[in-house]
Amino acid sequence: MIERGEGVHQKQLPIVLIVESDVLLRLVTASNLRELGFEVFGAADAAEAVTVLNTIAVDAVLSDTGLRGRMDGFALARWVRERRLDTRIILSSTANQSLGEATEYVTLLAKPYSDAEVQKLLKRMLLH
Repeated sequence: MIERGEGVHQKQLPIVLIVESDVLLRLVTASNLRELGFEVFGAADAAEAVTVLNTIAVDAVLSDTGLRGRMDGFALARWVRERRLDTRIILSSTANQSLGEATEYVTLLAKPYSDAEVQKLLKRMLLH
């Protein structure tokens, strides 16, 4: 497990923002990532995600593509990319979608995904 601390040999917890309208999926994924040592925040839609992103520095965003509201997951990914080049972006979808130009900065994760898939992807992106 990664520990938060001020020492030279300790690493900060990677911060992940989960943007998912399915409350149960969001809570279960967040709980499992916390057990692995990630600090996790959740948002039900892009508007909540933008509020979080404007408040704290996030290492990775895991977002559904089909978000409700004015911004879908693709629009949120573009917003993040335009403002935070160092934030990793993972979009999840049940549909067989193309990332188009977003392939340069987005990783696609097919739903339904397993906790192991999410964990492996985040560890590869953030811890190595």
